[in-house]
Amino acid sequence: MKWRLIAALMGLTLVVLLVHDIPFTNYLRTVESDRIITALERDSFVMAGRAEELLEDPSAKNYLSLQNTLNVYKKRSGARVIVTNSKGVVVADTDETTKVGTSYSNRPEIASGLKGKITSGRRDPGPNSDELMYVAVPVLNGNTVLGVVRITFPSAVVDNAVWQRVRGIAIVAGITLLLAALVAFLMATSITRRLKELEETTDEFTHGNLDVRANDIEGAPEIRSLGSSFNSMADQLNRLLAQQRAFAGDASHQLRTPLTALQLRLERALEMVDSDPEGAAERIEAAMLETERLQRLVEGLLVLSRSEAHTRPETAHFNVAEIARERAESWEALASEANVIVTCTAPEKLLVHAIPGAIEQVIDNYIDNALSIVPANTKISVVITHDSKLATIHVLDEGPGMPEPDLERAFNRFWRARSDANGSGLGLAIVERLTTLSGGHVRLSNRLPHGLDAQAEFPLV
Repeated sequence: MKWRLIAALMGLTLVVLLVHDIPFTNYLRTVESDRIITALERDSFVMAGRAEELLEDPSAKNYLSLQNTLNVYKKRSGARVIVTNSKGVVVADTDETTKVGTSYSNRPEIASGLKGKITSGRRDPGPNSDELMYVAVPVLNGNTVLGVVRITFPSAVVDNAVWQRVRGIAIVAGITLLLAALVAFLMATSITRRLKELEETTDEFTHGNLDVRANDIEGAPEIRSLGSSFNSMADQLNRLLAQQRAFAGDASHQLRTPLTALQLRLERALEMVDSDPEGAAERIEAAMLETERLQRLVEGLLVLSRSEAHTRPETAHFNVAEIARERAESWEALASEANVIVTCTAPEKLLVHAIPGAIEQVIDNYIDNALSIVPANTKISVVITHDSKLATIHVLDEGPGMPEPDLERAFNRFWRARSDANGSGLGLAIVERLTTLSGGHVRLSNRLPHGLDAQAEFPLV
Protein backbone atom coordinates (compact mmCIF):
# COMPACT_ATOMS: atom_id res chain seq x y z
CA MET A 1 0.00 0.00 0.00
CA LYS A 2 2.86 2.34 0.79
CA TRP A 3 4.29 2.15 -2.71
CA ARG A 4 0.87 2.60 -4.27
CA LEU A 5 0.40 5.78 -2.25
CA ILE A 6 3.84 7.04 -3.29
CA ALA A 7 3.14 6.23 -6.96
CA ALA A 8 -0.23 7.99 -6.77
CA LEU A 9 1.26 11.15 -5.26
CA MET A 10 4.14 11.14 -7.73
CA GLY A 11 1.75 10.64 -10.65
CA LEU A 12 -0.41 13.51 -9.45
CA THR A 13 2.62 15.78 -9.13
CA LEU A 14 3.83 14.81 -12.61
CA VAL A 15 0.42 15.55 -14.15
CA VAL A 16 0.34 18.97 -12.47
CA LEU A 17 3.84 19.76 -13.74
CA LEU A 18 2.99 18.70 -17.30
CA VAL A 19 -0.26 20.66 -17.32
CA HIS A 20 1.64 23.71 -16.11
CA ASP A 21 4.95 23.47 -17.94
CA ILE A 22 3.86 22.49 -21.48
CA PRO A 23 1.67 25.59 -21.99
CA PHE A 24 4.31 27.68 -20.23
CA THR A 25 7.00 26.43 -22.65
CA ASN A 26 4.87 27.37 -25.64
CA TYR A 27 4.26 30.74 -24.08
CA LEU A 28 8.01 31.26 -23.65
CA ARG A 29 8.61 30.41 -27.29
CA THR A 30 5.97 32.91 -28.40
CA VAL A 31 7.33 35.62 -26.12
CA GLU A 32 10.90 35.06 -27.27
CA SER A 33 9.84 35.14 -30.93
CA ASP A 34 7.90 38.35 -30.43
CA ARG A 35 10.82 39.89 -28.59
CA ILE A 36 13.25 39.14 -31.44
CA ILE A 37 10.80 40.30 -34.10
CA THR A 38 10.34 43.58 -32.24
CA ALA A 39 14.11 44.02 -31.95
CA LEU A 40 14.55 43.24 -35.63
CA GLU A 41 11.89 45.78 -36.62
CA ARG A 42 13.59 48.42 -34.53
CA ASP A 43 16.98 47.64 -36.08
CA SER A 44 15.42 47.56 -39.56
CA PHE A 45 14.13 51.10 -39.18
CA VAL A 46 17.56 52.21 -37.99
CA MET A 47 19.14 50.58 -41.05
CA ALA A 48 16.46 52.12 -43.29
CA GLY A 49 17.47 55.56 -42.06
CA ARG A 50 21.10 54.85 -42.91
CA ALA A 51 20.18 53.36 -46.31
CA GLU A 52 18.14 56.42 -47.31
CA GLU A 53 21.32 58.44 -47.99
CA LEU A 54 22.70 55.75 -50.32
CA LEU A 55 19.44 55.34 -52.20
CA GLU A 56 19.14 59.12 -52.70
CA ASP A 57 22.82 59.52 -53.59
CA PRO A 58 24.35 56.17 -54.78
CA SER A 59 27.97 57.31 -54.41
CA ALA A 60 30.90 55.13 -53.47
CA LYS A 61 31.30 57.01 -50.19
CA ASN A 62 27.67 56.42 -49.14
CA TYR A 63 27.88 52.77 -50.22
CA LEU A 64 31.04 52.20 -48.20
CA SER A 65 29.53 53.87 -45.12
CA LEU A 66 26.35 51.80 -45.32
CA GLN A 67 28.27 48.56 -45.92
CA ASN A 68 30.45 49.19 -42.88
CA THR A 69 27.32 49.81 -40.75
CA LEU A 70 25.76 46.57 -41.99
CA ASN A 71 28.93 44.57 -41.28
CA VAL A 72 29.18 45.92 -37.75
CA TYR A 73 25.53 44.99 -37.12
CA LYS A 74 26.06 41.49 -38.52
CA LYS A 75 29.12 40.97 -36.34
CA ARG A 76 27.22 42.09 -33.24
CA SER A 77 23.91 40.28 -33.83
CA GLY A 78 24.64 37.48 -36.29
CA ALA A 79 21.79 38.63 -38.55
CA ARG A 80 21.94 39.07 -42.32
CA VAL A 81 20.93 42.46 -43.76
CA ILE A 82 20.20 43.33 -47.40
CA VAL A 83 19.19 46.67 -48.88
CA THR A 84 17.38 46.94 -52.20
CA ASN A 85 16.47 49.92 -54.35
CA SER A 86 12.94 50.76 -55.48
CA LYS A 87 13.13 48.00 -58.13
CA GLY A 88 14.04 45.25 -55.65
CA VAL A 89 17.69 45.11 -56.82
CA VAL A 90 20.27 44.50 -54.06
CA VAL A 91 22.50 47.52 -53.44
CA ALA A 92 24.08 46.26 -50.16
CA ASP A 93 24.31 42.84 -48.48
CA THR A 94 26.18 41.45 -45.49
CA ASP A 95 26.42 38.06 -47.24
CA GLU A 96 29.51 38.12 -49.45
CA THR A 97 28.21 35.30 -51.63
CA THR A 98 25.41 37.45 -52.95
CA LYS A 99 26.36 39.89 -55.70
CA VAL A 100 25.20 43.44 -55.67
CA GLY A 101 22.67 43.91 -58.48
CA THR A 102 20.81 40.67 -57.84
CA SER A 103 17.07 41.14 -58.06
CA TYR A 104 14.98 40.15 -55.00
CA SER A 105 11.77 41.64 -56.31
CA ASN A 106 10.16 38.21 -56.51
CA ARG A 107 10.57 37.66 -52.75
CA PRO A 108 7.19 38.19 -51.02
CA GLU A 109 8.62 40.26 -48.17
CA ILE A 110 10.56 42.49 -50.61
CA ALA A 111 7.48 42.92 -52.80
CA SER A 112 5.42 43.92 -49.75
CA GLY A 113 8.12 46.32 -48.62
CA LEU A 114 8.21 48.00 -52.07
CA LYS A 115 4.48 48.64 -51.58
CA GLY A 116 5.21 50.43 -48.31
CA LYS A 117 4.22 47.55 -45.99
CA ILE A 118 6.13 46.19 -43.01
CA THR A 119 6.26 42.38 -42.99
CA SER A 120 7.68 39.83 -40.56
CA GLY A 121 7.50 36.10 -39.98
CA ARG A 122 9.27 32.78 -40.52
CA ARG A 123 10.15 30.97 -43.71
CA ASP A 124 12.23 28.04 -44.95
CA PRO A 125 14.72 29.31 -47.47
CA GLY A 126 15.56 25.85 -48.86
CA PRO A 127 16.01 22.15 -48.23
CA ASN A 128 19.57 22.56 -46.93
CA SER A 129 19.00 25.69 -44.88
CA ASP A 130 17.53 26.36 -41.47
CA GLU A 131 14.28 28.16 -40.84
CA LEU A 132 14.70 31.96 -40.76
CA MET A 133 12.93 34.79 -39.04
CA TYR A 134 12.69 37.94 -41.15
CA VAL A 135 11.60 41.57 -41.00
CA ALA A 136 11.28 43.75 -44.11
CA VAL A 137 10.61 47.51 -43.84
CA PRO A 138 10.36 50.10 -46.63
CA VAL A 139 12.91 52.92 -46.96
CA LEU A 140 10.76 56.03 -47.25
CA ASN A 141 11.35 59.59 -48.29
CA GLY A 142 8.04 61.18 -47.54
CA ASN A 143 5.53 58.98 -49.36
CA THR A 144 8.07 57.71 -51.86
CA VAL A 145 9.45 54.17 -51.40
CA LEU A 146 13.18 54.33 -52.13
CA GLY A 147 13.84 50.67 -51.35
CA VAL A 148 13.58 47.90 -48.74
CA VAL A 149 15.72 46.80 -45.78
CA ARG A 150 15.37 43.14 -44.84
CA ILE A 151 16.94 41.52 -41.79
CA THR A 152 16.91 37.72 -41.45
CA PHE A 153 17.72 35.83 -38.29
CA PRO A 154 18.12 32.03 -37.74
CA SER A 155 15.12 30.55 -35.87
CA ALA A 156 17.50 28.15 -34.12
CA VAL A 157 18.75 31.08 -32.06
CA VAL A 158 15.22 31.62 -30.74
CA ASP A 159 14.77 27.89 -30.15
CA ASN A 160 18.06 27.70 -28.26
CA ALA A 161 17.04 30.58 -26.03
CA VAL A 162 13.69 28.91 -25.37
CA TRP A 163 15.30 25.55 -24.62
CA GLN A 164 17.68 27.19 -22.21
CA ARG A 165 14.71 28.35 -20.22
CA VAL A 166 12.97 24.99 -20.66
CA ARG A 167 15.99 23.25 -19.21
CA GLY A 168 15.73 25.53 -16.20
CA ILE A 169 12.08 24.66 -15.88
CA ALA A 170 12.91 20.96 -16.26
CA ILE A 171 15.48 21.21 -13.46
CA VAL A 172 12.92 22.87 -11.21
CA ALA A 173 10.38 20.20 -12.17
CA GLY A 174 12.88 17.45 -11.35
CA ILE A 175 13.59 18.99 -7.95
CA THR A 176 9.85 19.28 -7.39
CA LEU A 177 9.40 15.60 -8.21
CA LEU A 178 12.17 14.64 -5.81
CA LEU A 179 10.62 16.72 -3.04
CA ALA A 180 7.20 15.25 -3.86
CA ALA A 181 8.71 11.75 -3.66
CA LEU A 182 10.21 12.54 -0.25
CA VAL A 183 6.95 14.00 1.06
CA ALA A 184 4.98 11.08 -0.41
CA PHE A 185 7.34 8.59 1.22
CA LEU A 186 7.02 10.26 4.61
CA MET A 187 3.23 10.52 4.35
CA ALA A 188 2.79 6.96 3.07
CA THR A 189 5.11 5.61 5.75
CA SER A 190 3.19 7.45 8.47
CA ILE A 191 -0.19 6.26 7.20
CA THR A 192 0.81 2.65 6.55
CA ARG A 193 2.66 2.44 9.88
CA ARG A 194 -0.54 3.31 11.75
CA LEU A 195 -2.50 0.87 9.60
CA LYS A 196 0.13 -1.80 10.18
CA GLU A 197 -0.11 -1.24 13.93
CA LEU A 198 -3.89 -1.52 13.72
CA GLU A 199 -3.55 -4.72 11.68
CA GLU A 200 -1.20 -6.21 14.27
CA THR A 201 -3.60 -5.19 17.05
CA THR A 202 -6.49 -6.83 15.19
CA ASP A 203 -4.49 -10.03 14.67
CA GLU A 204 -3.57 -10.13 18.33
CA PHE A 205 -7.22 -9.58 19.27
CA THR A 206 -8.40 -12.38 16.97
CA HIS A 207 -5.84 -14.73 18.52
CA GLY A 208 -7.41 -14.33 21.97
CA ASN A 209 -5.83 -11.28 23.59
CA LEU A 210 -9.08 -9.42 24.29
CA ASP A 211 -7.33 -6.76 26.38
CA VAL A 212 -5.30 -5.30 23.49
CA ARG A 213 -6.43 -1.91 22.22
CA ALA A 214 -5.56 0.25 19.20
CA ASN A 215 -3.77 3.59 19.41
CA ASP A 216 -6.52 6.18 18.91
CA ILE A 217 -4.42 9.21 19.93
CA GLU A 218 -1.77 9.51 17.21
CA GLY A 219 -2.01 9.60 13.42
CA ALA A 220 -4.41 11.10 10.91
CA PRO A 221 -7.99 11.82 12.03
CA GLU A 222 -9.32 8.95 9.91
CA ILE A 223 -6.81 6.52 11.46
CA ARG A 224 -7.67 7.77 14.97
CA SER A 225 -11.36 7.34 14.22
CA LEU A 226 -10.74 3.81 12.94
CA GLY A 227 -8.76 2.98 16.08
CA SER A 228 -11.51 4.42 18.28
CA SER A 229 -14.13 2.35 16.44
CA PHE A 230 -12.00 -0.77 16.92
CA ASN A 231 -11.65 -0.05 20.64
CA SER A 232 -15.41 0.47 20.97
CA MET A 233 -16.00 -2.83 19.18
CA ALA A 234 -13.48 -4.60 21.43
CA ASP A 235 -15.08 -3.16 24.58
CA GLN A 236 -18.53 -4.20 23.38
CA LEU A 237 -17.31 -7.72 22.60
CA ASN A 238 -15.67 -7.93 26.01
CA ARG A 239 -18.91 -6.86 27.68
CA LEU A 240 -20.93 -9.38 25.68
CA LEU A 241 -18.48 -12.18 26.42
CA ALA A 242 -18.48 -11.27 30.11
CA GLN A 243 -22.29 -11.30 30.11
CA GLN A 244 -22.33 -14.65 28.37
CA ARG A 245 -19.84 -16.14 30.82
CA ALA A 246 -21.78 -14.75 33.79
CA PHE A 247 -25.07 -15.89 32.30
CA ALA A 248 -23.74 -19.38 31.62
CA GLY A 249 -22.21 -19.62 35.10
CA ASP A 250 -25.33 -18.41 36.85
CA ALA A 251 -27.60 -20.58 34.74
CA SER A 252 -25.56 -23.73 35.33
CA HIS A 253 -25.40 -23.00 39.06
CA GLN A 254 -29.13 -22.35 39.36
CA LEU A 255 -30.15 -25.27 37.16
CA ARG A 256 -27.95 -27.74 39.04
CA THR A 257 -30.03 -27.61 42.26
CA PRO A 258 -33.51 -28.33 40.82
CA LEU A 259 -32.07 -30.95 38.47
CA THR A 260 -30.33 -32.72 41.34
CA ALA A 261 -33.45 -32.55 43.49
CA LEU A 262 -35.54 -33.84 40.60
CA GLN A 263 -33.15 -36.71 39.99
CA LEU A 264 -33.09 -37.71 43.68
CA ARG A 265 -36.89 -37.64 43.99
CA LEU A 266 -37.35 -39.70 40.85
CA GLU A 267 -34.73 -42.24 41.97
CA ARG A 268 -36.40 -42.49 45.39
CA ALA A 269 -39.83 -42.84 43.78
CA LEU A 270 -38.49 -45.64 41.57
CA GLU A 271 -37.22 -47.50 44.64
CA MET A 272 -40.57 -47.09 46.43
CA VAL A 273 -42.90 -48.02 43.55
CA ASP A 274 -43.27 -51.65 44.70
CA SER A 275 -42.89 -51.30 48.49
CA ASP A 276 -44.62 -47.95 49.12
CA PRO A 277 -46.77 -46.76 46.20
CA GLU A 278 -48.19 -43.84 48.19
CA GLY A 279 -44.71 -42.64 49.13
CA ALA A 280 -43.62 -43.00 45.50
CA ALA A 281 -46.61 -40.89 44.40
CA GLU A 282 -45.61 -38.21 46.91
CA ARG A 283 -42.07 -38.22 45.52
CA ILE A 284 -43.40 -37.95 41.96
CA GLU A 285 -45.67 -35.07 42.97
CA ALA A 286 -42.68 -33.32 44.53
CA ALA A 287 -40.73 -34.01 41.33
CA MET A 288 -43.53 -32.35 39.36
CA LEU A 289 -43.20 -29.26 41.54
CA GLU A 290 -39.46 -29.23 40.88
CA THR A 291 -40.23 -29.57 37.17
CA GLU A 292 -42.52 -26.53 37.31
CA ARG A 293 -39.86 -24.55 39.15
CA LEU A 294 -37.29 -25.63 36.57
CA GLN A 295 -39.64 -24.57 33.75
CA ARG A 296 -40.11 -21.12 35.32
CA LEU A 297 -36.36 -20.78 35.69
CA VAL A 298 -35.72 -21.72 32.05
CA GLU A 299 -38.41 -19.32 30.83
CA GLY A 300 -36.86 -16.51 32.85
CA LEU A 301 -33.43 -17.28 31.43
CA LEU A 302 -34.85 -17.19 27.90
CA VAL A 303 -36.46 -13.79 28.53
CA LEU A 304 -33.18 -12.37 29.82
CA SER A 305 -31.27 -13.92 26.93
CA ARG A 306 -33.60 -12.37 24.36
CA SER A 307 -33.46 -8.98 26.07
CA GLU A 308 -29.66 -9.02 26.01
CA ALA A 309 -29.47 -10.12 22.38
CA HIS A 310 -30.15 -6.56 21.20
CA THR A 311 -28.02 -3.74 22.53
CA ARG A 312 -30.26 -1.16 20.91
CA PRO A 313 -33.82 -2.52 20.81
CA GLU A 314 -36.54 -0.71 18.94
CA THR A 315 -39.00 1.12 21.19
CA ALA A 316 -42.59 2.09 20.41
CA HIS A 317 -45.38 4.21 21.89
CA PHE A 318 -47.71 2.55 24.43
CA ASN A 319 -50.59 3.77 26.58
CA VAL A 320 -49.26 2.78 30.00
CA ALA A 321 -52.55 3.73 31.70
CA GLU A 322 -54.60 1.37 29.54
CA ILE A 323 -52.09 -1.48 29.96
CA ALA A 324 -52.07 -1.00 33.75
CA ARG A 325 -55.89 -1.26 33.92
CA GLU A 326 -55.88 -4.40 31.75
CA ARG A 327 -53.25 -6.15 33.86
CA ALA A 328 -54.94 -5.24 37.12
CA GLU A 329 -58.23 -6.71 35.85
CA SER A 330 -56.42 -9.88 34.74
CA TRP A 331 -55.02 -10.45 38.24
CA GLU A 332 -58.26 -9.78 40.11
CA ALA A 333 -59.55 -13.37 39.85
CA LEU A 334 -56.34 -14.98 41.10
CA ALA A 335 -55.94 -12.40 43.87
CA SER A 336 -59.51 -12.89 45.05
CA GLU A 337 -58.72 -16.57 45.83
CA ALA A 338 -56.22 -15.27 48.42
CA ASN A 339 -58.70 -12.63 49.66
CA VAL A 340 -56.56 -9.84 48.16
CA ILE A 341 -58.00 -6.89 46.25
CA VAL A 342 -56.22 -5.48 43.18
CA THR A 343 -57.03 -1.89 42.20
CA CYS A 344 -55.73 0.50 39.55
CA THR A 345 -55.52 4.28 39.58
CA ALA A 346 -54.38 5.81 36.28
CA PRO A 347 -55.19 8.72 33.97
CA GLU A 348 -57.29 8.15 30.87
CA LYS A 349 -54.28 8.13 28.51
CA LEU A 350 -50.53 8.41 29.03
CA LEU A 351 -48.10 7.52 26.20
CA VAL A 352 -44.59 6.28 26.98
CA HIS A 353 -41.60 4.88 25.10
CA ALA A 354 -41.03 1.16 25.78
CA ILE A 355 -39.97 -2.01 24.05
CA PRO A 356 -42.91 -4.30 23.16
CA GLY A 357 -44.14 -6.38 26.12
CA ALA A 358 -42.02 -4.57 28.70
CA ILE A 359 -44.85 -2.77 30.55
CA GLU A 360 -46.97 -5.95 30.81
CA GLN A 361 -44.09 -8.02 32.22
CA VAL A 362 -43.12 -5.30 34.69
CA ILE A 363 -46.64 -5.06 36.14
CA ASP A 364 -47.15 -8.84 36.13
CA ASN A 365 -43.87 -9.52 37.96
CA TYR A 366 -44.53 -6.81 40.56
CA ILE A 367 -48.09 -8.06 41.24
CA ASP A 368 -46.93 -11.72 41.31
CA ASN A 369 -44.22 -10.90 43.88
CA ALA A 370 -46.68 -8.90 45.95
CA LEU A 371 -49.26 -11.72 46.00
CA SER A 372 -46.64 -14.14 47.30
CA ILE A 373 -45.98 -12.06 50.45
CA VAL A 374 -49.10 -10.03 51.33
CA PRO A 375 -51.49 -11.40 53.97
CA ALA A 376 -55.17 -12.00 53.31
CA ASN A 377 -57.67 -9.16 53.44
CA THR A 378 -55.17 -6.63 52.10
CA LYS A 379 -54.93 -4.61 48.92
CA ILE A 380 -52.49 -4.32 46.03
CA SER A 381 -52.74 -0.98 44.22
CA VAL A 382 -51.41 -0.23 40.75
CA VAL A 383 -50.93 3.56 40.51
CA ILE A 384 -49.68 5.51 37.48
CA THR A 385 -48.10 8.94 38.10
CA HIS A 386 -46.12 11.25 35.86
CA ASP A 387 -44.13 14.47 35.69
CA SER A 388 -42.88 16.44 32.67
CA LYS A 389 -40.52 13.70 31.47
CA LEU A 390 -41.33 10.35 33.08
CA ALA A 391 -44.33 8.15 33.81
CA THR A 392 -43.97 5.96 36.91
CA ILE A 393 -45.70 2.65 37.59
CA HIS A 394 -46.24 2.05 41.33
CA VAL A 395 -47.30 -1.37 42.61
CA LEU A 396 -48.17 -0.76 46.28
CA ASP A 397 -48.74 -3.66 48.67
CA GLU A 398 -49.51 -3.99 52.40
CA GLY A 399 -47.03 -6.72 53.10
CA PRO A 400 -44.10 -6.78 55.52
CA GLY A 401 -41.76 -4.84 53.24
CA MET A 402 -38.05 -5.66 52.84
CA PRO A 403 -34.89 -5.04 54.86
CA GLU A 404 -32.97 -2.05 53.56
CA PRO A 405 -29.93 -4.09 52.35
CA ASP A 406 -32.25 -6.37 50.36
CA LEU A 407 -33.78 -3.40 48.48
CA GLU A 408 -30.48 -2.87 46.62
CA ARG A 409 -29.93 -6.56 45.82
CA ALA A 410 -33.47 -7.48 44.84
CA PHE A 411 -32.85 -6.85 41.12
CA ASN A 412 -29.76 -9.10 40.96
CA ARG A 413 -30.15 -12.29 39.01
CA PHE A 414 -31.09 -15.41 41.00
CA TRP A 415 -31.40 -13.43 44.22
CA ARG A 416 -34.36 -14.53 46.32
CA ALA A 417 -35.71 -13.34 49.62
CA ARG A 418 -35.56 -15.90 52.39
CA SER A 419 -39.32 -16.25 52.33
CA ASP A 420 -39.39 -16.92 48.58
CA ALA A 421 -38.63 -20.60 48.50
CA ASN A 422 -40.26 -21.35 45.15
CA GLY A 423 -39.09 -18.33 43.14
CA SER A 424 -36.48 -18.45 40.38
CA GLY A 425 -34.79 -15.20 41.34
CA LEU A 426 -35.22 -13.87 37.82
CA GLY A 427 -38.49 -11.94 37.99
CA LEU A 428 -37.08 -8.64 39.24
CA ALA A 429 -33.95 -9.08 37.10
CA ILE A 430 -36.23 -9.30 34.05
CA VAL A 431 -38.11 -6.19 35.23
CA GLU A 432 -34.86 -4.25 35.61
CA ARG A 433 -33.52 -5.34 32.21
CA LEU A 434 -36.70 -4.58 30.24
CA THR A 435 -37.13 -1.17 31.90
CA THR A 436 -33.52 -0.21 31.29
CA LEU A 437 -33.76 -1.22 27.63
CA SER A 438 -36.82 1.04 27.37
CA GLY A 439 -34.81 3.98 28.71
CA GLY A 440 -36.25 3.90 32.23
CA HIS A 441 -35.30 2.97 35.81
CA VAL A 442 -36.58 0.66 38.57
CA ARG A 443 -36.70 1.18 42.31
CA LEU A 444 -37.98 -0.51 45.47
CA SER A 445 -38.82 1.38 48.66
CA ASN A 446 -40.57 0.53 51.90
CA ARG A 447 -43.87 2.19 52.81
CA LEU A 448 -44.99 3.42 56.18
CA PRO A 449 -46.16 1.83 58.40
CA HIS A 450 -45.56 -1.30 56.31
CA GLY A 451 -45.63 -2.48 52.73
CA LEU A 452 -43.53 -2.09 49.62
CA ASP A 453 -43.59 0.41 46.72
CA ALA A 454 -42.25 -1.27 43.55
CA GLN A 455 -41.61 1.37 40.88
CA ALA A 456 -40.72 1.42 37.20
CA GLU A 457 -40.15 4.65 35.25
CA PHE A 458 -40.66 5.00 31.49
CA PRO A 459 -39.91 8.11 29.36
CA LEU A 460 -42.94 10.02 28.18
CA VAL A 461 -43.62 10.47 24.50
